[in-house]
Amino acid sequence: MPDGGAPRRTRLRLARHRPGPSRVRARERADEPEAGARLGWLNLLTLGAAVTIVASLGGLVTTGIGTIWSARVSADQLAQSREQAEEKQREQAARVSFWADEGPKGASRLHVMNRSPDPLSNLLIVFLVSQDPPGDVAFQVWIPALTPCSVLTIEGKSLKYYVEDDPAEGDSSWPPLSEADAKGIDLGDFEDSVGLLDASVGFQDRNGVYWARVNGELTRGGVSIDRTPGRYGQVVGWPQVKPADNCGDDGGN
Repeated sequence: MPDGGAPRRTRLRLARHRPGPSRVRARERADEPEAGARLGWLNLLTLGAAVTIVASLGGLVTTGIGTIWSARVSADQLAQSREQAEEKQREQAARVSFWADEGPKGASRLHVMNRSPDPLSNLLIVFLVSQDPPGDVAFQVWIPALTPCSVLTIEGKSLKYYVEDDPAEGDSSWPPLSEADAKGIDLGDFEDSVGLLDASVGFQDRNGVYWARVNGELTRGGVSIDRTPGRYGQVVGWPQVKPADNCGDDGGN
């Protein structure tokens, strides 16, 4: 207070409390990281779900391709197994063959060869000899068995055919086909199966399966003569059986 003067009165004003903008901004700023974190988690979850879906689809595609491939491999293996089984079944039968040729004196012969290490059973050899006279003569020769690695030969001179000499009296005869007269055929005139028609051979293998060689082809089943012959013939005597010269491992078809 100055000397000699009246005292001064000073008014004190109370400042109003106003919320400062800095606090609001600070709170807003404090909320921003939390919202960003939530958005980040949502993005991560979405990305994770997408990756899972893509991985699942990829797995399905891979599984489908693997299934198709496995099915193809199985089908190929099954076909190969069947082919191998068929070859195994044909193994012995493929080593059986027959052919006709001429002997040293020009007479025709028919050969059946078994090149397998197992015997054949129930051989039936059928063929036609055709020449005038007397026309087609059918032959059916049954052989109980043929030993392993052997060849059977039917000589032309052993072929005979049935003739009714006197039908009224019932007389008949079996003249040989090798006779060159009005009742026979000179088999020395045909070479390499010329005059030999519809020749085939049927047999049973070691497993009891029936096979047939017809015109060089090997098939399942028996044999027969398709055409009706004029006469029937027979083989006189027992065919010759000798060891075969070639019994290697190679098979036929």
